[in-house]
Amino acid sequence: MSERPNHTFSVLRHGAFRWIWAGALLSNVGNWMEAVAQSWLVQRQTGSPFMVELLAASEFVPHALLLLAAGWVADHYDRRKVLLCGQVVMMIFGAALAVAAHLGLASPWVVIALAFAEGAAWATVTPAWQAMVPALVPRDELPQAIALNSLQFNTARLLGPMLAGVLLSLASAALVFDLNVASFVGIVAVLALVRIPSAPLAVAPTTGSKLQSSGGVRLALKWAWKERGPRRLILGLFMFAFFSAPVQGLMAAMADSELQVGAHGYGILLSCLGAGAICGALTLSRLPRQYPRHHLIPLSMLGFSLCAMIYASARWPQLAGAALGVGGVFWVWSLASSSTAMQLLVPEELRGRAMSVLALATTGPLPLGHLLGGVVAHAFGIRAGVLLSTGVLAIFAAWSIWKREPGIDAMQPRGLEVRGLRGALWETLTAASHRAQEVEPGVPPGSAEPLEE
Repeated sequence: MSERPNHTFSVLRHGAFRWIWAGALLSNVGNWMEAVAQSWLVQRQTGSPFMVELLAASEFVPHALLLLAAGWVADHYDRRKVLLCGQVVMMIFGAALAVAAHLGLASPWVVIALAFAEGAAWATVTPAWQAMVPALVPRDELPQAIALNSLQFNTARLLGPMLAGVLLSLASAALVFDLNVASFVGIVAVLALVRIPSAPLAVAPTTGSKLQSSGGVRLALKWAWKERGPRRLILGLFMFAFFSAPVQGLMAAMADSELQVGAHGYGILLSCLGAGAICGALTLSRLPRQYPRHHLIPLSMLGFSLCAMIYASARWPQLAGAALGVGGVFWVWSLASSSTAMQLLVPEELRGRAMSVLALATTGPLPLGHLLGGVVAHAFGIRAGVLLSTGVLAIFAAWSIWKREPGIDAMQPRGLEVRGLRGALWETLTAASHRAQEVEPGVPPGSAEPLEE
């Protein structure tokens, strides 16, 4: 029997995953184009960094309100149908924004209201997206599928802002909104036609304790709080989302007021972050397979926060773009490793609800982070809004390096802990005393890593 291909792109041989991946790529390009046009439109209409951050916050407020309920829906209803309905609703709201822009009615408050509505539709499908991935590929290819999804999202992050920047310079925001509506056609058609195979994980053991499927969202919250690994993952993602939010939220204001590079330059800055994220998704598979995630995640958070501080301090657009590019690598290393860890720890019967808890930790803090960045930027300047938040993130990341949590890799803590930040940093870099976990009996250690040799 021949061995399965062991590289990231090999999972595209699974038809359902391939078509959904391609449709999501096209749709996400349109979403990024819309996001850039929305931010630039509000920035040019108001000149207020607070209003730009309020726009960013409005898209994520529904996540804090709806994600846990959406996780219950993902566990009790057909996930493909949930996704299809959500995408159709998002397309309708995108069309409403395009019409408003053509009629000259896209005022800042109209843009913010429609961003809130789209965010609500997005929140209802996020857990279903994450929970459906294990149904599309075999268990041992799940890390590669997650890495490829990260690559897809960040390719869209690269292409969308670049295209939007050019179109905003040559045409108008209304044309960008039109193209976003058109980008939904592919994913809607795929979700309407594709057949989703039975989930191979439904009968597979996991590293999480077996829990009954009854009990609603509260059971997933109890599991996430009780288990050491998921608890630390959720804390890390919460802090990362909260304190990194101003980096992207204030980028339009940075491009316009501080770096003075215009709409095209704003698109390029966002694309630099996307290009770095693509490199992160590709290089993640080149890291040593045995390197544990509970070392990689806090180191990546620290690397991102330092790059973000360089970006916020830069006086030259080239330095700002380079810092964002390198930061994008660390961004993906942290988020993709966290998502893989949770997917492998969660019991199958709680998958939708547990992934909604993870998604809530990832996107729920964003409204507060954006508002914090907007308030600080309004009071002390745009650069201060980014520097303050990412400086606190750097402190948290350093603490996480010192207080590592092996439970993220389903490992037991060692009896003797390294004392002092220098020793903790050295051991985190070398990972000499830790190896990747055994995912389940009979599966070789290291199989949980989204890596290849």
